[in-house]
Amino acid sequence: MNKKKILQGIKGLGKNKKAGYFEGWYFKHQKEDMVLALIPGQSVDDDGRRHPFLQIIWNENSYFINFEEEEFLTDKRQGKIMVGNNVFSPRGMRLNIKTNEVSIEGTIGYGSLSAIRYPIMGPFQFVPFMECSHEVISMSHSLQGKVRINGKVLDFNGGKGYIEGDKGRSFPSDYLWLQCNQFREEGAVMVSIAEIPFLGQQFQGCICVVQYQGKEYRFATYSGVKIVRKRETAVVLKQGNYCLEIFISNQRKNNQASFSHQLPAPDQGAMSRFIEEAHLLQGRFLLYHKETLIFDLTSRHVSFEYVEG
Repeated sequence: MNKKKILQGIKGLGKNKKAGYFEGWYFKHQKEDMVLALIPGQSVDDDGRRHPFLQIIWNENSYFINFEEEEFLTDKRQGKIMVGNNVFSPRGMRLNIKTNEVSIEGTIGYGSLSAIRYPIMGPFQFVPFMECSHEVISMSHSLQGKVRINGKVLDFNGGKGYIEGDKGRSFPSDYLWLQCNQFREEGAVMVSIAEIPFLGQQFQGCICVVQYQGKEYRFATYSGVKIVRKRETAVVLKQGNYCLEIFISNQRKNNQASFSHQLPAPDQGAMSRFIEEAHLLQGRFLLYHKETLIFDLTSRHVSFEYVEG
């Protein structure tokens, strides 16, 4: 684990507080078919007022909780995010929430985080006017702890976690996002393909990281990736001698384990847009080098967003 890179990922998302701005961190916890994702963050309106929030996503429901300005704090030295009585850090999280809709409390500790070799945005991280900047903080790490939500105990001991973050003005108008680190073999995949406004025009940008058996494979616009296919059911990326093929099966009608929720998302800084996030979808992942198959992995624990502009 590169601790410096991980702390930079959490710290770096808290620097810009201009109007029409948002920032948020995505902490996902999963054990078999049990999912709990939390998004602490804040939006900044046109008058510069901050609106902290915490989103909670789990199998049965999702919640969006607002907080007062003074209830949102970051500790840059330790990479901590504090929203009300809830604390998130590279070492774990602590929850203590009681509203009319949801009661949740508990602690989950994280094992060594799996950082990527260099920032996922590549040279685009230095462009100051990007609509949305992305950061991958940990592709996969072990979990230890339990959470009680509305009286139900969720035991995440032995599960796996994932952390990423976003900042900017808006989510892209058209994008695909996919993440999975639940395979029979040790591996983790994150893909995002989006329409990117840039200098008065638009282009389709791609960022993708694959970790497998101690190696990292990167597919990205700045590395010359070719997006061969981007559909709700398939993604095919080619870069140099490598090809990544992903096939998604949406079994939500027939597979009772999978689920999706409508979530608030940023638009010009305000959390006024809604997107659908699905979990526990089935996927097949194939990576080739020339004609040689590096892996053929399957999972029924894929997290997925597909938004058409």
